[in-house]
Amino acid sequence: MTGFAAVVFAFVVVAFLALMLRWTYGTGRISGPSPDGKSSDFGLLHEVAVGNSAGEANALRAVLSDANIRSTTADAGRGRVRVLVFAADLQQARTLVGPGSTH
Repeated sequence: MTGFAAVVFAFVVVAFLALMLRWTYGTGRISGPSPDGKSSDFGLLHEVAVGNSAGEANALRAVLSDANIRSTTADAGRGRVRVLVFAADLQQARTLVGPGSTH
C-alpha cells in the first residue's frame, strides 16, 4: 500500500467508526418528555420536602444524612428544589424535616 492509499484507508476506517459510534450511542438526547419541573414521577423516590432554594434543600439533606437517610434533589420550578428519599425512609424523613412537605 502506498502512503496516500494508507492515509485514505485510515480516514475511511475512522469515518466508519465515527458513524458506528453515533448510531450506537445516538446524539446524546434523551427520548421522552423533557423535565420541566412539573413531573411528580420520580420512580422509587418520594418527595419529603420542597425547599425555596438549593441552599435550603441542601440543609434539609444534611439533616437527613445525619440520620443515615439517603436523599437527592430535583428541580421543582421557579427556583424551588424538591428533596427526595426512598419509600423505606419516607416516614422517618418526614418526622425529621417537620410537618408538611413544603418548607
